[in-house]
Amino acid sequence: MRPIKVRQNGDSCLLRWSYEGDTYSLTWGKWTDAVDKAKMEYIARLVYQDSLSGNFDTTLHKYKSWLEGLSYTGNGNGSNGNSTPKPKQPPLLKLLEQRLIEHYSAADYSLLGNLKKFKEEIRTPAQAKEFMKWLDDKGLKVSSQKRYLTILKVLRRDLFETIELRVGEKPRPKPFSVNEVNRILDYLYNDPHYSHYYDFVLFLLNSGLRISEAIGMRWQDIDLDKREIHVYEVLNRDKGNSSKRKRQTTKTTKYRVVPINNKLYQSLCNRSKGNPEDLVFTTPTGLELDDHNLSQRMWKKTLEKLGIPHRPLYNCRSTFISHCISSGIPPHDVAAIVGNSPDVIFKHYLGSIKKPVLPEL
Repeated sequence: MRPIKVRQNGDSCLLRWSYEGDTYSLTWGKWTDAVDKAKMEYIARLVYQDSLSGNFDTTLHKYKSWLEGLSYTGNGNGSNGNSTPKPKQPPLLKLLEQRLIEHYSAADYSLLGNLKKFKEEIRTPAQAKEFMKWLDDKGLKVSSQKRYLTILKVLRRDLFETIELRVGEKPRPKPFSVNEVNRILDYLYNDPHYSHYYDFVLFLLNSGLRISEAIGMRWQDIDLDKREIHVYEVLNRDKGNSSKRKRQTTKTTKYRVVPINNKLYQSLCNRSKGNPEDLVFTTPTGLELDDHNLSQRMWKKTLEKLGIPHRPLYNCRSTFISHCISSGIPPHDVAAIVGNSPDVIFKHYLGSIKKPVLPEL
């Protein structure tokens, strides 16, 4: 017997399969409803497992009861005996496990671990609120809570629909000062372990590229004669395998040109230029750079050594944007260079270096 797949039947979800020469079908829910579809996927797997183990219920009462939120107490072989349906909510853990089988997600897997650690099975909206409060009390980031809540609303909208997270205004990214930038670059240039990454960090600070854009930068994307960087691709982590990367369009899917200043021009000219399709920046062994390793090792240790308050490596981009604005470059031009909208520049970066001087009346 082959695994059963959920199919579309008009506006409904359909399962069709054969067992011991007979054909069975089950129609339920709405095809466009993600929750209904997830439940039918769970039933498809349950029917498949029951068929292989000899516990298939030929009356389909077991599977229909589950879909309707009722427990089934029959013997599972088609004889109902003294079975009596009892009210019971569909198990949240089972729905999430089935979702993981169909499509692995790190967020789903992490949520599953937290659900298993929670003190009780979530069967009511009150318990759902208690679970979200438990996540907050244990210090989980708001962004992770929001991601979990989105998943939970897909699986059990009846339990989590009324829950909303209040998110405070995100603080502006704090840029590095000119003094801090110089200290960081001097340290990397002279450090025997991390000097290999000096050019990469200098590139981030003087181009404003996103880390994934810089990691994916190839020599064919750099025109030293015109002093231009052409940005249209990134090397992002593969969702199915975070250890691998694949080329994709930029975050905004827009092509842009970034001017090369004198400091960055000298740095690029001094590098050993490879073939057009070669990466500009690699590990000492020639592999693709790993932003996680860079952040946790090179970057974190550099800031600790210098006594500079920690800010993520991504703040090199924020630093570039803030200092461009501070130097007098119009925000609309900065937005075009870094691939943001002018609204983002005005909202998050204006005034981050130089505070406006108010008139005295």
